[in-house]
Amino acid sequence: MLGLLGARLSLGLRASAWGRVRCFPVLTRAAGAPQVGERTASAPPEARGRPLSLSAAAVVSSAPRPLQPYLRLMRLDKPIGTWLLYLPCTWSIGLAAEPGCFPDWYMLSLFGTGAILMRGAGCTINDMWDRDYDKKVTRTANRPIAAGDISTVQSFVFLGGQLSLALGVLLCLNYYSIALGAASLLLVITYPLMKRITYWPQLALGLTFNWGALLGWSAIKGSCDPSVCLPLYFSGVMWTLIYDTIYAHQIYTLDIHSPADCWHKFVSNRTVGMILFLGIILGNLWKEKKTDQINKQR
Repeated sequence: MLGLLGARLSLGLRASAWGRVRCFPVLTRAAGAPQVGERTASAPPEARGRPLSLSAAAVVSSAPRPLQPYLRLMRLDKPIGTWLLYLPCTWSIGLAAEPGCFPDWYMLSLFGTGAILMRGAGCTINDMWDRDYDKKVTRTANRPIAAGDISTVQSFVFLGGQLSLALGVLLCLNYYSIALGAASLLLVITYPLMKRITYWPQLALGLTFNWGALLGWSAIKGSCDPSVCLPLYFSGVMWTLIYDTIYAHQIYTLDIHSPADCWHKFVSNRTVGMILFLGIILGNLWKEKKTDQINKQR
């Protein structure tokens, strides 16, 4: 009797399973899945739908692994600092252009290269000074020197390489600009220390980051015109006080409890600087039109 019940139970389970097998292909075909027996090449989960990114951080992440710590030490994955160092240079180069002419593109590219190198050198110096402090702060603990990815000796060698290349860029300028550019090295070395001795490190940063407002004009004209260069330089310093205060969490309309909001407002200064540069170009081109109109009236 038990054997008969077992046989019937077995037959019932087989029939139920066969029914599910017969129905399953129909359902899977309706859902667009492969039929039984078909071979499929399944991509790894992380590769499916991965967007192609050309951001600075993505470029650094795709670089050879031994090179990545040095690129991160230069902050190439966060280029906003390079832009903020470069933009005052573009303003003075634009103002120094002849009326009706575009800025000197060679000088713009030369100063762009110099901005990358000097910003990288400044970050290297900063991380060398602060390596013991960075280890104790969550936000900075993963910086290459603090994390041990780059040794102190390697950072010195790397700094020497950056400064040597920057010197090569500087030597492409006139003698006045070479001396003026060399004078900024003292600020580059000392400004990372200002946060230890003053509550106004932003001021030291502003004096350093806006040196290009003097250097760009002298590179075109051969010397500095105080009536143009000094107002531009000190207005740039005031601008730096604002955006670096945002970076340090203080300002009206700023949500100091939201790092994302702070970073968004800090990065937006790149757009402000580029709009100002565009305004300088358009204003310079307009000078020629006004001159032509005056000549025609005469």
